Amino acid sequence: MKKILLFAAAALVLGQTLTSCSSCSSKKDDVTATETALEPQFVFTKEDTTRVRELVEQFCNAMQNKDIKAALDMIYFVKRDSVVELNPAAKKRQGVALGMIAGKARYELDRITFVNNFDNEAKIDITLFEKEDGDPRPNKTSFYFAPVRRDGQWYLSTKDNMTDTRTDIRVKAEREAKKAAAAAEAAAEEE
Repeated sequence: MKKILLFAAAALVLGQTLTSCSSCSSKKDDVTATETALEPQFVFTKEDTTRVRELVEQFCNAMQNKDIKAALDMIYFVKRDSVVELNPAAKKRQGVALGMIAGKARYELDRITFVNNFDNEAKIDITLFEKEDGDPRPNKTSFYFAPVRRDGQWYLSTKDNMTDTRTDIRVKAEREAKKAAAAAEAAAEEE
């Protein structure tokens, strides 16, 4: 109940702020133009899907041919809001992981999901070996990419907790949200 009251108070404060700003129409146009220019673009086109699909297929071909070096050269590291090449230690660790799934029977792109420039997903299903009818052994695994778009260019990064360095950004955003909620609660108590 307290959370609902808190969110209602935050919404009320935000609504009052927006209402008071709407009376300044010339300032509103300037603010809107500035906000629009600063907003990230999360529009994805057919070309984006095609490019990510091409990268994933290129990776799968390298893996099918046991060319781990070529596959590794396609994987990048997300460092805050930048995309960089893997450092030697990360390349070695990733190479060991890829070695376990290199040259397997089949690699198939299951799906690509776009959310924004950094939080996307491409899932590859890997058939480890062909099996006979009635064989109960599991023969499939999956590999996940987190495709990243930076400056209009697509990069493949892996989806794991070792390469997601943006956790501190998420924590900062949560901290700021809590601070705003506390301010809204304090304002509600003063009234």
